[in-house]
Amino acid sequence: MKKNKMEKSKKGVSVIIGYVLLISFAIIMSIIFYNWAKTYVPQDSIQCPDGVSVFIEDYSYNLTTLNITIKNNGRFDIDGYSIHISNESLQKIAIIDLSPKLIEGGIFLKNSISFGSKDNSFTTGLTKTSLFDISDISNIYLIEIIPTRFHEIKNKKRFISCSDVRIIERI
Repeated sequence: MKKNKMEKSKKGVSVIIGYVLLISFAIIMSIIFYNWAKTYVPQDSIQCPDGVSVFIEDYSYNLTTLNITIKNNGRFDIDGYSIHISNESLQKIAIIDLSPKLIEGGIFLKNSISFGSKDNSFTTGLTKTSLFDISDISNIYLIEIIPTRFHEIKNKKRFISCSDVRIIERI
């Protein structure tokens, strides 16, 4: 009779040891996976250096075109800019991308306008004029410009948008 009690208790202990080993293995695997996965998340956000600044020097528009002149008055050269407009008077954020509607005054690249090659070619103190086709837009109430530049980070040139230096002009 004592042998039956001993056999039952040994079987219970081996099942518990199996569960402890299974849970320990799952915890160890999750720690390994977490340490591997966090290497794919960027540590620091890429931002423009302080001193990047542009402003709208002049603009004019009629029913079909928008002519805009911007000046780089910052300490750093920039490559170009992205431009958005709003055609509603109550909107506080410009949502219509004008970059694909560029007629002259730069090179359309994805969602921005560039002024040259892969270097920051829009140097400080210069002005650039761009012409856009706005024939399908009724009115313009707001212009928003965000400078873009190439910035070297860890010996690699990265294209960054300087969203903290955005210019908003009510018309």
